[in-house]
Amino acid sequence: MTGPEVPPAALGRGVIVGPDDRIPGAWSDAPRIEIREPDLAGPPAASLVEQLRIRWIAREPVVVELGLDPDAFRWPQSVLEPPCELAPDLQLSLDALHHLVWANNYDARDGALVWWWSLKAERLGARPVEDGVGDVELSGGRAWVDGGPRWSAPALDLPVVHSSTIDVGRAEPIVAANADRAAGDLAEDQRAAVLHEGGPVRVIAPAGSGKTRVLTERVRHLLGERGYDRELVLAVAYNKEAQRELEARLFRLKPRTRTLNSLGYRIVAEHRGARPPLLDAIETRRLVGDVFPIPRRRRTNTDPVGPYLDALTLVRLGLRSPAEVEDGRDDVLGLADGFEAYREQLAARGAIDFDEQIYASLEALLRDGDFRRRMQAEHRHLLVDEFQDLTPAHVLLIRLLAMPALDVFGVGDDDQTIYDHAGADPRFLVDYAGYFPGAGAAALEVNYRCAERIVSAATSLLGYNRVRVGKRIRPVAGADPDPGAFEIRRHAAGEAATGVTELVSTWRMEDGVDSEQIAILVRVNSLLLGPQIALWNAGVPLRSSVGPELLDRAGVAAALAWIRLAVDPEGLIPADLETVRRRPSRGFPGWISKWFVNCRSVSNLRAAARAIDDIRVAGKVAAMTDDIELIAGAAAAGASTRDLLLMVRDRIGLGGAMEMLDGSKGASHAASHLDDLEGLIQVSDLHPDPGTFEPWLRASLAESAGNEGVTLSTVHRVKGREWDRVAVFGVNAGLLPHRLSSDWEAERRVLHVAITRARDRCVVFADADRPSAFLDELTGEAGTPAVPAKPATDSRSAARPPVAVEPQQESPAATEALRRWRSERSTADQVPAYVVLSNRQLDGIAAAMPADARSLLACEGIGPARLDRYGDEILAILDSVRSRASGTSSPRP
Repeated sequence: MTGPEVPPAALGRGVIVGPDDRIPGAWSDAPRIEIREPDLAGPPAASLVEQLRIRWIAREPVVVELGLDPDAFRWPQSVLEPPCELAPDLQLSLDALHHLVWANNYDARDGALVWWWSLKAERLGARPVEDGVGDVELSGGRAWVDGGPRWSAPALDLPVVHSSTIDVGRAEPIVAANADRAAGDLAEDQRAAVLHEGGPVRVIAPAGSGKTRVLTERVRHLLGERGYDRELVLAVAYNKEAQRELEARLFRLKPRTRTLNSLGYRIVAEHRGARPPLLDAIETRRLVGDVFPIPRRRRTNTDPVGPYLDALTLVRLGLRSPAEVEDGRDDVLGLADGFEAYREQLAARGAIDFDEQIYASLEALLRDGDFRRRMQAEHRHLLVDEFQDLTPAHVLLIRLLAMPALDVFGVGDDDQTIYDHAGADPRFLVDYAGYFPGAGAAALEVNYRCAERIVSAATSLLGYNRVRVGKRIRPVAGADPDPGAFEIRRHAAGEAATGVTELVSTWRMEDGVDSEQIAILVRVNSLLLGPQIALWNAGVPLRSSVGPELLDRAGVAAALAWIRLAVDPEGLIPADLETVRRRPSRGFPGWISKWFVNCRSVSNLRAAARAIDDIRVAGKVAAMTDDIELIAGAAAAGASTRDLLLMVRDRIGLGGAMEMLDGSKGASHAASHLDDLEGLIQVSDLHPDPGTFEPWLRASLAESAGNEGVTLSTVHRVKGREWDRVAVFGVNAGLLPHRLSSDWEAERRVLHVAITRARDRCVVFADADRPSAFLDELTGEAGTPAVPAKPATDSRSAARPPVAVEPQQESPAATEALRRWRSERSTADQVPAYVVLSNRQLDGIAAAMPADARSLLACEGIGPARLDRYGDEILAILDSVRSRASGTSSPRP
């Protein structure tokens, strides 16, 4: 029950006393730390934890003077705030204080030295020692029970049982091989990371540096050479494929491995006492549609559910409040009110969806302190792969499980953080020691994958970033110095797709490179359209990712409708007129559709314009007819498909309309509508005849689908993969860096990931007329880092500051008309009136009286989604109010 007066110094044990207790002689010179009731909250608690943690890690004996009942911090904290309101660096100071006070200190408050770990070991079958030589008697002899850091357990004259082993119900000594033995044939930097003493460690692993090898050998080292308990060590892989690779490399050791989501699922199942059903994508979409106020009358080629799925991810993985997410965009109305209702529906079904695996596990760990402490006992040593891809929720989950020691071996590369849209942040690695106090650092320096010139270009590009871990990256000794290993090709605007096809053909036919070892990578998915069809036309086998569904997206569908009108102005289709009258927006009233249904030619449109009583609407019909005649005249004069598409985009204004719809896309991790037009224009170079362009394009897309050959993909889909040859396509101004991104450091990381997928050769393609600012950074010729010309916009600020206009004479009439329209709209869409627009928003629009789409977008409450859905109707109502006020005409439906 009692320990020796002077324990082995290597154990670093301290002592706990009361305010008036005598300090045992062995600790008379030890630092003294007092704990009083006022110290249990705020900065004082954090300061105490920091002082005690430093000494615990260093095994420096300390005197802890308790001036309060230890029950005040004995029980694990319960955190009732929603996880989305918490930060990933959440501190549970009382939990940490409890651990640090009792982990490696004798209790001398009653005069005797009581070593509580001995008592716990005795409950597991150990026998007490009376003479002070050792702590307990085991079946194999005496042993010490160590309460210090597991990673620095000392070698003593007797075996050592670690307290973490006792916590999982075993009183067994550490059995370790030679902990200094090098693992395999690792390089020096890899070996240093694998053999790191222990505790929290950040391992920076640049592209091609062998991070998977380091991670697997670290597991082998801990389990095989240091004798760590298998049930206390967990390797966390980013996805299932990485998990399988870890298990395959370590199959003899049978390590514990999980993906992040399976880890979350296991925690939820353990807490609920049952395995909850996991909703698939279809079931999740159906539930979202049932809970949130999504209009039941949906426009063609729109997905109103998708934005809610994205927003739910931002809340649950990005740890952002539902109100903040809803306020930042206009396509998730009711998110704040419906978030908990959605989760209640999941709970009522006893089910979870994909992101709920993480969010519900956080909630269980935070609210149930006893459960959290049990889970922590099973996760003393975590190894986490792809740390740069972790979202705030992932980081918080890892920290909650790893507390209080926070022994996390985090492997990643801040320069490969490209999932910023989901909350991943390079600062999780840059500031690693802030999340895992006392963390050591290791760095891999050699890129074993890429040719020397590719490494050089990537290093030059990254050198322009400021938020990153300082590092040295060098090619492997003897790497190919061939200057052709990295190349930038500037091409004419109309030669993009053919240029990349010629390159791939050369690689295959002249260099003998297998198609499976070639990749074409782009920033946004729609840019694959041209290369995919060009390669298919050239007979190149490919793995495609673009299908006919791209042609149904808003911008492409509108552009194709304009081309059809241009090619056959005397055979107009009412559906095409419906499309082009909205894109670009002209503010037509809804009743105009009744006029267009019988318009089968340009002359019919002219006649309709003359017959409509409302002068303003008639003028709009005439203006639209002028546009159709303009593009039809160009087609009749022999304009190519590209010429017509450029005319539609730039002169008729479809590009500006799509740019306004892109206002809520943020950093454009998915293709924007304007990007879709870019892809359509590039593929048009392959088929200049506008008369047969669309049927040719649809047939080509349907037939070019394949699942083997040259890989065509976005950069975001292929991180972690590599090929012999890579072409990075579309490195143009506005595309990479993307025009919607205000974080060009993130854009550099995307380009860096793209070029470092190549082993032997990488070619970057750029439009000679609008090259990316990053091209000179790749070559080191840029003087200063390129920065955005202006901040990216979001749904609240796209193309506008908020408008403040004094109420005009029309305002009361406009307010009344808009409220009538809102009532009809809410009934038709089966949503509450406030979901359409609030009273304040309607009043603001009535006061501003915007006359066009861009002015309407500047009004409060109107973002890209509402502009697309309601814009024409609102503008038509305001137009009608103006007409009545001026007495010029009245509309005739």
